[in-house]
Amino acid sequence: MKFVKIQNSTLWCNLYSNASKYNVNVRKSRLKLATYGLLGLILSLILLVNFTYYYVLALVIAVIGLIYLCFLVNVKHTQPIIHSFTLTESGDIHLDKNPQRYQLVQVSRVSFIGCWLIMVPSESVLSQRSIVVNHTLKQFFIFKDSISEQDFSRLARVIKQLS
Repeated sequence: MKFVKIQNSTLWCNLYSNASKYNVNVRKSRLKLATYGLLGLILSLILLVNFTYYYVLALVIAVIGLIYLCFLVNVKHTQPIIHSFTLTESGDIHLDKNPQRYQLVQVSRVSFIGCWLIMVPSESVLSQRSIVVNHTLKQFFIFKDSISEQDFSRLARVIKQLS
């Protein structure tokens, strides 16, 4: 049995460190628009039924509105990328147009509709209590349809590893 000496060990290390970083591209969400549209539709129907007795008109508006929202959600996603960030397996995030690096916090959550990211600047090594007191949290919600399925699963895996 012979052992082969690896001469380019720095090359292997560089490949490994690059492989654990993922570039996540965020697009405008149709699901967000559909959610706001559904809430507006429900509110308008409640107002229409409460102030008048046109139940048939309310029913027609509800059916047409729901059909429109279903078509809106099912249209193929061809919108341009509006944000981009780099995510590592340890939860470090580098936003595209921000020199600051962030670290995901354990209270970040994943749901069927998207991911709620809660981050702190990575330079600050603070306890959870001092983070909440100092209000240094950066938060945003990413709808599931804003990113690719592969990026969503990576993001979900990283968030679940934190908790």
